[in-house]
Amino acid sequence: MIINLFMGDFMSSRREFLQHSIAFGIGALSIPNLLFSSEKLRLDIWNAPAIISLVVAVAMKQGEAKNLINLNYKEWRNPDQLRAGFASGSFLLSASPINVGPNLANQGLDVKMLNILTNGLNYIFSKGENLNSLKDLEGKKLIMAFKNDLPDIVFRALCLKNGVNLNKIDITYVQTPPEAMMMFLKKDFDNILISEPMASAMSLTAKKNGIDVKRSLDIQKIWADTFKQVPTIPQAGLIVNGKFYQENLEFFNAFHKDLKEALVWINSNFDLAAQFGSKYLPIPQPAIKEALNYANLKVERCQDIAQNLDLFFDIIYDINPKLIGGKMPSKELYL
Repeated sequence: MIINLFMGDFMSSRREFLQHSIAFGIGALSIPNLLFSSEKLRLDIWNAPAIISLVVAVAMKQGEAKNLINLNYKEWRNPDQLRAGFASGSFLLSASPINVGPNLANQGLDVKMLNILTNGLNYIFSKGENLNSLKDLEGKKLIMAFKNDLPDIVFRALCLKNGVNLNKIDITYVQTPPEAMMMFLKKDFDNILISEPMASAMSLTAKKNGIDVKRSLDIQKIWADTFKQVPTIPQAGLIVNGKFYQENLEFFNAFHKDLKEALVWINSNFDLAAQFGSKYLPIPQPAIKEALNYANLKVERCQDIAQNLDLFFDIIYDINPKLIGGKMPSKELYL
């Protein structure tokens, strides 16, 4: 019952956030997320329900790029909506898992990868018993969201490389991280693979309700130990319509600077950043503050880390080429 009460507040905050987004969203004229006026463009920036969106939100609020184009914060619900948005042309700029950009580009869409905003957000939690390695998951029940999206891809790559038998792990996939979180806390799952900030929200919820939950495995650390030639997970960043990028280079140069300065401010002001983020993310303020300790936030242009991205995509390609659209991305993908 206590969990349900907490989640009532959680979902109420989420509804308020979505209502706020709808209230200030402007519909399309010829392009669904641009409004043309006599002064300047208005652009919808689509964001993930993840901690990287805090960097974008701060940059939008405090930076200089908004003086060139009016910016509107919006949130997609799941990666399928993200893919559909770019396929339909209704998305021009959005936060994205790293595998979506090359997948869309290999389908012939004019999509480019702008930057990377985190080097990994993934953790495995356990109930009661702690884990020492991925091998300890064999014989256990594991739950996670988003089958065949990045956390799942990374997990499978690590298991294959470390000799973990995936057939011996009872994996359940669900549609959203909140659903995975609630099922883990309320049902008989031994472990959950979950990303920040939902990981910290779950940890605080468990503590509030007297459930013994441990942050057992840091996927980022395991990755660094396993794939030494690619020591970080460039998990997510912004992708952009290529034509729109070329037509607005002044804006994107300013926005990159805004993002860098936003990250500096966040790292120096966890309390204020968490307070600000609670207006945008569907996560309570204490969980956002906790998540910042585990978010590995970065702001790096993709062209500056092209070699690392290529090596990372090599690993994904070896697992299943279809996960990145059937072929390795070209260098033209990276901005």
